[in-house]
Amino acid sequence: MCGISLIVNKKNEAVDESWIRNMTDKVIHRGPDDEGYYFGRNFAFGHRRLSIIDLSQAGHQPMRRDNYCLIYNGEIYNYLELINELKELGHIFKTHSDTEVIFPAYWEWGSEAFHKFNGMWAFIIYDAARQEILLCRDRFGVKPLYYATIGDLFVACSEIKQFTVLDGFKPILNKGMTANFLSNGWVNYTDETFFEGVHELRPGQYMIYNLQTHETKIHQWYDLSERVKEEKVSEKEAAEKIRELFESSVRLRMRADVQVGSCLSGGIDSSSIVTLIHHQDLSNAEFATITSCFEEKEFDEQEYSDEVSRQTGFRSIKVFPQLGDLLEKKHLQKLIYHQEQPLSGASHFSEFSVFGSARENGIIVLLDGQGSDEYFYGYDEFFTKYVSSYITSCKWLKAWRLLRFKARLLQTSIFYQWKQFFIASYWHSIISSIKRIIGKKEYPCLRSEWEDLANKNKIRITAKDLRDLSIQEIKQLSIPFQLHSADRNSMSFSIEVREPFMDYRMIEYVVGLPDEYKINKGYSKYILRESMPELPAKVKNRNHKMGFVAPDAMWMLKNKIEIRKELEDAIANTSFFTKDLLDRFDRFCEGKLGYEPIYFRAITMNHFCRIYKMQLS
Repeated sequence: MCGISLIVNKKNEAVDESWIRNMTDKVIHRGPDDEGYYFGRNFAFGHRRLSIIDLSQAGHQPMRRDNYCLIYNGEIYNYLELINELKELGHIFKTHSDTEVIFPAYWEWGSEAFHKFNGMWAFIIYDAARQEILLCRDRFGVKPLYYATIGDLFVACSEIKQFTVLDGFKPILNKGMTANFLSNGWVNYTDETFFEGVHELRPGQYMIYNLQTHETKIHQWYDLSERVKEEKVSEKEAAEKIRELFESSVRLRMRADVQVGSCLSGGIDSSSIVTLIHHQDLSNAEFATITSCFEEKEFDEQEYSDEVSRQTGFRSIKVFPQLGDLLEKKHLQKLIYHQEQPLSGASHFSEFSVFGSARENGIIVLLDGQGSDEYFYGYDEFFTKYVSSYITSCKWLKAWRLLRFKARLLQTSIFYQWKQFFIASYWHSIISSIKRIIGKKEYPCLRSEWEDLANKNKIRITAKDLRDLSIQEIKQLSIPFQLHSADRNSMSFSIEVREPFMDYRMIEYVVGLPDEYKINKGYSKYILRESMPELPAKVKNRNHKMGFVAPDAMWMLKNKIEIRKELEDAIANTSFFTKDLLDRFDRFCEGKLGYEPIYFRAITMNHFCRIYKMQLS
């Protein structure tokens, strides 16, 4: 992993060396191993390197070949296969790094080369012959790339904080993003950011910047919706194909010249990764897993992760995040600084603690299980929509069977499952409609102007079926946020995180499979379970998802005095909140009201504004 920086002077004058150096130094955490610069007539590149493949100086960046210069953040996992293909076409390589593959691939195939890459990346290429700069981002946006115009400068980089070192940059709060976050917790769903005027190149896009005219044009080189085709195969054939793709994905992501380990939550996803690594003998003797644990049993998954550890024999490292430290040791401020946006919950701290432990134990590359839920239908919303689809098509018996299977698995009554289905499908919209009719505030903790903004900017998601919902989760709703969080948390400790379930071949294939292969007999991720017979039975047969969780409500109750002070500070120092925020928190502490996410959002939004000195206009 690395940090990249670009400055273009629109006046066609040379870029001040201190500007690009200051920008690049701002992300030394993304690349502590090396730095490099390239200066063109009216632009400059900066690069910080975290050495993962080919640790020698041969992998130094910016890398130059003929009329091209490249800065790159990411990994092309299938670089060895591409090297062999390109050598047959007559290309010669000077290094053993995946970085160098980008040059001949781009010369040979142009933008079609991007479709040949299996990996995660954000890179910038200078083409001297065309006097163009190309900025490209991977299919799903695993690696970040931001851009902005600051005075006479066009600037692009890995993290927004790099803009703050430039004169003329004003950290102005994006009101629409803020309103959507405070009301519904929405983040990373658009090219906009919490900083007005700062945009991200969206997943699957590339931009061409003309150095003569200073015009830009953005192209969508990859769109999942266009790549998915309906797969008409048997359940057995589907399980075999998934196994083949999964093995290939994990094998590719184990390539590194540094120590590799894996997250292990005890859920289906991370357990599948770790079990497969053991079964295929892909690890070395130093391979280890890291698990986030809690003393509160309802949030703890050690009984499942321990089963995987016993079966594989891998060294197990456990971390116990102490949520009390979030405020006392200023972990919250560090989290927000690196995330560059407010946080919706303390689960960020669980992830943050895992990556911190990886660095302490000398693990530089960490595999993670993110991405599976969005296309194997791991979230409850998929089950709810599946039941709803049967009801709307008058297939009542099938709906009843689905709920009955789930009731048996979770050891609850069928009537309880019907109640949960009704609440998830209809109750919240009914309450929202009633509030509008009687004129009651939908967001009582927000001041009127921010509630109006929230209603004006509200995103309404309408998915026609489960496949459509899956694609939306991957493109806009869930995956962009998860990848953003993982990238920032890992890079804050100079750790590279790799997600085998984000392999485009897996995603395209599984999204095209029938719904009944993913939700079956009450189980979510049914076909994934069928493709992994080596999983411990205790893990394979569980049907309760946690992932990186944190007991937010318990933490607030245990630290209610400090939390109340934080909320008072948020009301006093921002223009977002009414005093209802405190009143509702007091009622929550008294057991008269359930936990509401607005408490955590309010605290982190206040800290975010303070850390980045945000202005409203």
